[in-house]
Amino acid sequence: MAFHSFFNFFTEYALLNKLSEREFVLLNDCGYFPTRMLRRIYTLFFLVVGSMFFSAAYAQQPTQFSQFQLNQLYFNPAAAGADGVTRLQVIHRTQYAGYQGTFDAGGAPSTQMFSASTAIKNFGIGFTAFNDKIGAWSNQSFQLAAAYRFALSNGNLAVGASAGLFRSAIDYNILRARDEGDLLIGTGVVGEIHPDVNLGIRYETAAYYLGISVNHLLNAKYKLGSDLATNPLIPVYYLNGGVNLEIGYLFEVQPFAIVKSDFSSPIALEGGVMGTYNQRYWAGVSYRNQDALIFMGGINLMANQSLRLSGAYDLVIGAPTLKTPTSYEVMLSYQMPAPKFGKKTIVRTPRFRF
Repeated sequence: MAFHSFFNFFTEYALLNKLSEREFVLLNDCGYFPTRMLRRIYTLFFLVVGSMFFSAAYAQQPTQFSQFQLNQLYFNPAAAGADGVTRLQVIHRTQYAGYQGTFDAGGAPSTQMFSASTAIKNFGIGFTAFNDKIGAWSNQSFQLAAAYRFALSNGNLAVGASAGLFRSAIDYNILRARDEGDLLIGTGVVGEIHPDVNLGIRYETAAYYLGISVNHLLNAKYKLGSDLATNPLIPVYYLNGGVNLEIGYLFEVQPFAIVKSDFSSPIALEGGVMGTYNQRYWAGVSYRNQDALIFMGGINLMANQSLRLSGAYDLVIGAPTLKTPTSYEVMLSYQMPAPKFGKKTIVRTPRFRF
């Protein structure tokens, strides 16, 4: 049976569950990789930074977070240790909350991430781990990141890299084949693990920051039980930035934005603004192009404001036929002083804490 039947099978599976077909990234023989079957990050942009960011690629859907401005390590290894403290962070995201499939319970995308980062003099060290699941598909990643920063003009320039493992798997047991006995449809859980490498640079001053990064440089191929498919984990490029504006003594306003590209899909642009009062309370709003309006807010707890609790609520406005057009995200972060070795050094107060 031709591989296009496998493509059509997943299309039928989507429609039977009454989800918009454009919400799916389908496995096909043209090089599409189904790491996020239900993820509306339509991608474009960027870029070339020196020679390390030259490549051409096709359609890869990266992990999506609405509070990306507070969680930059997951897409840019140069952010490791950027705020000059040790930070532990956990995130849970449920997309299309409350979705129930036509035949089976659940099925909505769910993502969890843990990250840790610290600064040691001019070096930053970080770790990220995430789990992502949508229906029969699941993905896990583990990455170690390192960054080196040095003074440049009025700020600091950081160059970083991360390396680890990326696993993708499909549980064929919960899929329904259109043709009984189709040998192309496997049985059980089939998964593969491949090495994964990311690169990034980031420049930060007291007034603004700008980062450029590329993920999945190795372009790993996943067969997932099919001898006819070689599905690449295609490089994805990021450009993100933010500005800090002081409004009086107690108020700060921070516009932020991110652009994503795999050089084949439509542009993915997301941006907004957040306001902070007395360095303790903050709220914001952002927009993901052709997708969702996002409301977010948080509070810094404890006397030293070391514990932060925040959340985001997505209201999908780009797909009015969705059965459950809302998503939510919760983040818990705890910071400690960075470890110090040798002589005591002065650590600057960061303007952009994440």
